[in-house]
Amino acid sequence: MMTQKAFSLVFAGGGARGYAHAGVLRALESMGLAPTGIVGVSMGSVVAVTYGMRDDWYDALLAMDTSGVPASGTAHNSTDERSAAVRRTWSRAKAAWSLLTGWGASDEAVAAGQASLKGLIGPGKLEECRIAVTVCATDLLSGSRIELSSGPAAPAVLASSSLAGILPPVGIDDLLLVDGVYSDIAPVDVARAMGAPVVIAVDPSQPKDASPPRNGLQVVMRAMEICHLNHAHERISTADLVLRPVFDGYVDVLDFGKREMCVDAGRVATESVGDQIWQLLGGG
Repeated sequence: MMTQKAFSLVFAGGGARGYAHAGVLRALESMGLAPTGIVGVSMGSVVAVTYGMRDDWYDALLAMDTSGVPASGTAHNSTDERSAAVRRTWSRAKAAWSLLTGWGASDEAVAAGQASLKGLIGPGKLEECRIAVTVCATDLLSGSRIELSSGPAAPAVLASSSLAGILPPVGIDDLLLVDGVYSDIAPVDVARAMGAPVVIAVDPSQPKDASPPRNGLQVVMRAMEICHLNHAHERISTADLVLRPVFDGYVDVLDFGKREMCVDAGRVATESVGDQIWQLLGGG
């Protein structure tokens, strides 16, 4: 049996495109490789903790109920343009009112999203994962990156994936936590601190959609993506190897209907550099 160096993974944020992380893990498994640790941000934390907590992690992720996630409004074709315009106007009005009176999504959508994640993750603690898993979030009070590697797993994942304007912040101890992408979309340094000599990062970012945004939510999401894209390239370049899945067309941050395509993009990105991974790990 060939010996290999231990390695840890960094799963950067990317919304629905974060399903590519599951494809990366599946490809590594088929190569007989398993990480000793994973650092997850946003959707990356969902995949990382599910992988660490469940033997059926892959099937559970593919079956995750995302029906409560509000659409960003990318679909706009209609045979009745007047009716479509009315629906878009009404949708924008509701979104604006929700941001003023709540967290962006309806109470029902927030409850459904939280219940889905809690059901996926279960009642376990982060330290009970089969490998070391660290979840990164952002503290709204201090503006700091917060690293969570112990304590209840579900609240940590909820915090790390709490996208502003969609889900409410999560209170943990004296912290008020939101999505980890705001403070560090690709915390490679956290993975290095885990002790493995090799860090492989997965960057599911994508060149921005060239079409103009059509509503306020799309403007907010596009602006955040531009910021994250520039930030990600700077931070993630410090990894020993960066996997960049190529998606078949533009994938909106909230377009979870394309999860299987995103999984396949992660698998292909990993398999295409299989020899390089083996050389990096000293096994080939």
